[in-house]
Amino acid sequence: MNQEQLLAYFESRQHVLWAKDEDGNYYLKHEMFDKENEKLKIEPRALGELTPERLDSLLVAGRDVDHITRITGYFSKVGGWNKGKLGELIDRQRVQVE
Repeated sequence: MNQEQLLAYFESRQHVLWAKDEDGNYYLKHEMFDKENEKLKIEPRALGELTPERLDSLLVAGRDVDHITRITGYFSKVGGWNKGKLGELIDRQRVQVE
């Protein structure tokens, strides 16, 4: 994974909060787990070893988490979706309603 792929990862996963320091280290946090001290640090030299799947796994830290989304009025677990449906989920536009 390079920096461009990492930024695309952040865009496709709105639940991942992140910051970058002056040394190029990334600090990530999954917003569902609200512990202040629970951050994942990624150094620039470690980016090459990461994949999106590995990063998802590190962020949930072994917790049993199902991604559930609401489609046309009903809830569905994303884990059973095929590649086409997952692609639609990634391409979906998210909006904030106040």
